[in-house]
Amino acid sequence: MAPLRTLLAFLLLGVAVLPAQTLRLDRNPAEEFIAKARTAAAKEPKYLERLRALHFEIKSVDKDGKSNGLVVLQVAPPYRRRQLNYSPDYSVELIQAANGLEGWTAQRNMTVPGSRPAVGVIRFEEVARLRDMASNDLGFFAAPDASVGTVSYKGEGTVGGRKTVSVEYAYKSGFRLIRHFDAESFQLAATDYFQPDGKVLRQQVEEIQWVEGLAFPKKETLFLGEEKAAVITYEKVAVNPEIPEEAFAFPQR
Repeated sequence: MAPLRTLLAFLLLGVAVLPAQTLRLDRNPAEEFIAKARTAAAKEPKYLERLRALHFEIKSVDKDGKSNGLVVLQVAPPYRRRQLNYSPDYSVELIQAANGLEGWTAQRNMTVPGSRPAVGVIRFEEVARLRDMASNDLGFFAAPDASVGTVSYKGEGTVGGRKTVSVEYAYKSGFRLIRHFDAESFQLAATDYFQPDGKVLRQQVEEIQWVEGLAFPKKETLFLGEEKAAVITYEKVAVNPEIPEEAFAFPQR
């Protein structure tokens, strides 16, 4: 009977050991770094829990210091996103909006009183990307739901002289970005956005600001590949602003 007892003990030991080994193999280090980054981005967890909507007003200048105009960005649940671009002299307004199901653009000449905007329809593939962009913004570094995307650890590196750890967010819609977090503080150091044409736009954080207990960029340098493209300043950041649903609705013709 001794061999049988030995075999049973071995089997029981195997049952006890295998789940632990499986957990180690399945562990995704990206999730650990995301958790640390979310902790670093909020003075208390309750501020992340309260986040429902965002409003940004962003000014930018090109590499020579010339104004690029103003961008107003609004994001609201569940997947609504609206971006308004104004030319440097505020003569042209260009709007891109999506409510998760449909998207549209509108361009208006603001120098002509009463002029009607030219309205266009955004393709479904782009609406899907905008939907994921809105979800990503409101998630505040959180990993996407497994049904729509994944996160993966991309290793260590250096951004602007800061040691970083990097996490890639890849959505099934094709929206893809890499966030580089400071290896010590876990504050956001930079974000790489993969453009539809294959180019990479890096937004390198130079300064941060605290709004409603959350850390947001105050100033960023933009690089297209290795070349400096612009400097942007977040003139206003509002947490949970009142944004009417009709702001995202397809305009009446």
